[in-house]
Amino acid sequence: MKLTSKISFSLGIRSLILVLLLGFVMSFLQTYVDFKTRSEGVNASMENIVEAARDSATNAVWKIDSDLAALVIKGLTYFDYFSYVVIEDESGSTLAEARNNSTQTSNPVLSFFLVPNYTESTVLLTYDEFIPGAPVDNGATYGRMTVRVNNHIALNDVYNRAIRTFGISLAGYVIISCALVLLFHFSLAAPLTRLASRFERVNTSSITEQSISNLKGHETDEFSKIIDSANDLLGRIATGQILLTQRSQRFRLILDTAPAMIFSLSGDGKFVFANKATASFYGYSIFDLKGKPASDVIGPIDPSLMKALDEFLADNNRKLNTIVDVYDSHKLKCVMEMSFVKFHTYDGQSILVVGNDVTKRVEAEEKIENLAYNDALTNLPNRNKVYEILNSQDGTNTSSQYHVAILADLDQFKRINDTLSHSVGDQLIVKLSERLRADFKDIGFIARLGADEFLCHSEQLSNNRSIANKTAIELAEKLRLCINREIDIGLHRYNLSASLGVVVFKPGFETADEILQYADTAMYESKKNGRNCTTLFQDKMATEAAELLRLERDISSAMFQDEFFFVLQPIVSSQTKKLVTAEALIRWKRGDIIVPPDQFIPFLEESSLIIDVGERMLNKVCALLSDLKHRGVLPDGFKIAVNISGKQLAEKTFITKVTEVLRKHQIAGHYLEFEITESVALDNLKNTIYKINDLKKIGISFSLDDFGTGYSSLSHLKDLPVDKLKIDRSFVNDITIDKQDENLVRSIIQLSTNLGLITVAEGVETEQQVNWLEANGSELLQGYYFSRPIDAPEFVKTYFNPPPVLKDVSKKR
Repeated sequence: MKLTSKISFSLGIRSLILVLLLGFVMSFLQTYVDFKTRSEGVNASMENIVEAARDSATNAVWKIDSDLAALVIKGLTYFDYFSYVVIEDESGSTLAEARNNSTQTSNPVLSFFLVPNYTESTVLLTYDEFIPGAPVDNGATYGRMTVRVNNHIALNDVYNRAIRTFGISLAGYVIISCALVLLFHFSLAAPLTRLASRFERVNTSSITEQSISNLKGHETDEFSKIIDSANDLLGRIATGQILLTQRSQRFRLILDTAPAMIFSLSGDGKFVFANKATASFYGYSIFDLKGKPASDVIGPIDPSLMKALDEFLADNNRKLNTIVDVYDSHKLKCVMEMSFVKFHTYDGQSILVVGNDVTKRVEAEEKIENLAYNDALTNLPNRNKVYEILNSQDGTNTSSQYHVAILADLDQFKRINDTLSHSVGDQLIVKLSERLRADFKDIGFIARLGADEFLCHSEQLSNNRSIANKTAIELAEKLRLCINREIDIGLHRYNLSASLGVVVFKPGFETADEILQYADTAMYESKKNGRNCTTLFQDKMATEAAELLRLERDISSAMFQDEFFFVLQPIVSSQTKKLVTAEALIRWKRGDIIVPPDQFIPFLEESSLIIDVGERMLNKVCALLSDLKHRGVLPDGFKIAVNISGKQLAEKTFITKVTEVLRKHQIAGHYLEFEITESVALDNLKNTIYKINDLKKIGISFSLDDFGTGYSSLSHLKDLPVDKLKIDRSFVNDITIDKQDENLVRSIIQLSTNLGLITVAEGVETEQQVNWLEANGSELLQGYYFSRPIDAPEFVKTYFNPPPVLKDVSKKR
């Protein structure tokens, strides 16, 4: 450290200058006062001397005695400061004159105080009473004496005294200044220097707590307080550094372990910081990336992102969220959800960039969207896509052409799945989808609505409705023939057919639900017409569809209001004509009106509502059986047959539901019989056989209803574990007049007997039919000849009044 920069030197110089200035002023004032005092004394002394010589000079003038005058002058010139003395008489004649040739003619101190070099005074020589013999004349003047005083000689002692006084005072002040400098140095500057050196030894980069020791001899003064405050500050700094280091480490750990890219760019586009994900993404280390221009790192591999960063830096937006495609150091593309945020730092504006890799999410969303709008098996558009397209049609353009929607439902495709396996069925669907996509790619789009349902949608048919209808039918026939073509799978060939429903519509005037409903209605007309054909939707079908929709609402309301009930029709022995069992038939009472069964049962069998309705009917039948049992009027061999729909039997929980109903009403299973149709039995043969066997274990018997109306009953009858066959009424009606029906019914009875099954003939209405059936071996008979279906209370009153016996019902009712 330089001497001139030390505080002791600075304080010493300033103190010295100040003391010297003060000493000079004080010495000057002291000298000036002393000079004035001494000069006044000298002047008084000279005046006394002159006054003393005055009388002698007056006497010499009066006597005109030159010698006396010379003697007076000699006495005065004895003092060397009288440089010139002359005595003259009254006439101006010189009596005596003398000069002192002193060399000192000036004095700097006297000159400084503006004292003239010479002072000349004239003394008048007047009457003096002490002159002997002089006449008394107080106003008489005898002559004059002129005295010239050399002030420099007169005041020489005063000058020397002033010089000594000034020098001694100034020297004293200089000594005091030096003493103060030393005092400042040892009392203040030296301790401060030692204190500063101790502060310099403090390691500011260390996070450990440090302290400064007290200065020796200064344990209780201000230096001690400074050191204590400094130590307290160092302790707080150390604590703050530890917390800051911990936070920094946590922040760095969070940044480096975060999968997201996080980095900051300064206003001139340089990296301020970046986490490991960012550095790894661009092929750098964290330290290499810091301070590097983003244009050198990002620009060469991802110009679009660099442009986005530059534009964000230049515009006025404070924040920007966007999804962009970015590229890494290997030129691999990934989708990033990026956030740009501007913030201010000490050196200007910077931006923080956070990028999350959402490539997998975007791919998953695309996959989900594909799954949402495309069929997983065939990758054709699915029902959701069809709804989106049909609902997006613009109906404001009245001049637009007609469109067509063709719904194709594969005929009996479920049988293929059941007999050939679902794997073969899926292969057929895939092959058919590829063929349809290829054949109709230039006509419209093909969609798969369900397992065996396809939709063809085509636009711009014609502005003319009749032409559009004709074109639509031609397109539907092309679709049907495309489906009919053989499909090769391995070494086998398969033929498919489909029932088609065609809807011609103006875009925007009908919703997707309405279009598909119309197509579905037309397609079911094709099925009714024998399948493998095409039906164009007509307005009257819409009315029928509306009726079906209204019927569905009414049935839902009827279920809520519990309007469904059952009636019982007795089934009797052909030999004894006594009651053996009864069939429960569903009825609907809406207000005071009984709705005919043929108006709601066909729809109900096709609707999922049949599950709930069937379960309610089963509960009501079991409740009746339970009541009869508790009243003690229920014969052991009596059963009530309940019709079971295919949808009920297909339910996974059907067996559980039946068991719970029996347990609820405390009824054994042998009081129940389930009737299933051929189509229900063969719909899923394996599952049907499994459920029949399980239900038979709890005593429930099964009968096959409407036998003979199906197309493959005989081939699967041997596999079905049913107990009865019910011959359909269409065969029984003409057994006495139609030889063919007679032979057919006889064959069925014979087949049933050979298989060990009981036959029930339905629709028996005449005595001739009864006799024929009895003669040909039908064990049970059912029909209007014995009784119409009657409600449960009347049935109980008629057949179960005590004593509980099976009554003869051979008389027609």
